Amino acid sequence: MSTTSTVGEVIVVGGGAGGLTAALVLARARHRVTVIDDQTPRNATVGEFHGFPTRDATAPHRFRADALTELGSYGVTIVRSAVASALSTDRNVAMKMADGTVILGDAAVLATGVHDELPQIDGLARRWGTSVFNCPFCDGWEHRDRPVVVIDAAPGADHLAEMVRSWTPDVTVVAAADVVALCGEGSTLTHVTLRDGRVIEATGAFVKAPVVPRSSVARALECAVDDDGYIVTTETGATSNPLVWAAGDVRRPPPMPHQVVLAAADGSTAAIAIHKSFIAGALGFSKVHQGVAR
Repeated sequence: MSTTSTVGEVIVVGGGAGGLTAALVLARARHRVTVIDDQTPRNATVGEFHGFPTRDATAPHRFRADALTELGSYGVTIVRSAVASALSTDRNVAMKMADGTVILGDAAVLATGVHDELPQIDGLARRWGTSVFNCPFCDGWEHRDRPVVVIDAAPGADHLAEMVRSWTPDVTVVAAADVVALCGEGSTLTHVTLRDGRVIEATGAFVKAPVVPRSSVARALECAVDDDGYIVTTETGATSNPLVWAAGDVRRPPPMPHQVVLAAADGSTAAIAIHKSFIAGALGFSKVHQGVAR
């Protein structure tokens, strides 16, 4: 069957800004795209994100819902599952789902993100994303000129505190081990109690905690990762596996910032690079040049 209207088949792993943008750009370039999303976004509990023109103060779940609606108009397939295993040959990438389904592609974009290893402090988890944050560029404005604490649970807390002081001079740094609880009505924060009995007034908290890249699929596909597990890429997102690109936080080791708008830019960059590889014949040669479907 002739399929001159389809350039190639691309698998996108990850349903955040990076993966969804890559899928959109690829679909509009006439690729057949499958997005695999395990529905565990880093910002699941965040009320709104910022710094994205026309989308400032947008709820992450609304952003994803709108993006999925857009992708549907281009025929993108959405698979709501985690990848159980993955492998690649010199011509294909295969992703196996938990139910045994295998999805094949000529190329893949890994936009699997990262996760935060938050300290076990009473009241922190239920405030994560509403009054407790990790990025002042995302949430500093809402706490400008107000008292905040910086919770030191990983190297770099002093630098984070220095950054936060750009928004408010009232910053107190506390070690995570010294904090008993974050307190306030519901998900709001009014004060922090310490083990020595002190009470620190605060309307917000910024946590410096370990951030772990979700790179298990990349490792399965034999993509190079750095010592911390971030996928090693070129500027266009190309990995050491010639069939695989990466986008978003999973390829952004510190001190590179993690933001929705940057992840989206990564997704677009990777998608364009993949399309150029198809056109050059480096990917999906038989279909690009002969118009023959599997």
